[in-house]
Amino acid sequence: MTGDGLRLPFASGVFGACVCHFLLLWIADPAQVLREMRRVTAPGGWIACLAEPDYGGRIDYPPELTPLGQWQSEALQGQGAHPEIGRALLGLLHTAGLDAVEGGVLGAAWTSAQIAESDPTEWETLRLDLAGTSHAGHLEGLEQAERRARRQGSRVLYVPTFFAHGRVPRTD
Repeated sequence: MTGDGLRLPFASGVFGACVCHFLLLWIADPAQVLREMRRVTAPGGWIACLAEPDYGGRIDYPPELTPLGQWQSEALQGQGAHPEIGRALLGLLHTAGLDAVEGGVLGAAWTSAQIAESDPTEWETLRLDLAGTSHAGHLEGLEQAERRARRQGSRVLYVPTFFAHGRVPRTD
């Protein structure tokens, strides 16, 4: 079954838990989605947001690759996304009226093999996100710079990805 996250097609309090993953980034009113998740979750049940990125905190190294994060963040915002939703996640869960709210940032670690190997989907995504912008013409040179950095073992790419969960208050 599919439904509109702003108006879930379920009765109130019918689920023990509700989960979203990389969703709030793309929602015009993420607070409303969380209110709906709370509505359909039974008192004492849990709401979990498993992964929401924060492109404003993106780290690219070496320094010549730094513009990629800002460009992607601007492009996502132009598509209607909330590129810094990750840092807002805890506040959104509190605003939705949840208690026992906890969250954090997923860690990162890189092996030599991972540094050396480029993920083609990263560049495909950047090309799609930046298509039609003034930055699109700079991608080829930056992709070559990234390949050099990978060969040298110095490439770092990290987009902080937040998670959080909270409990629907009991009514007793």
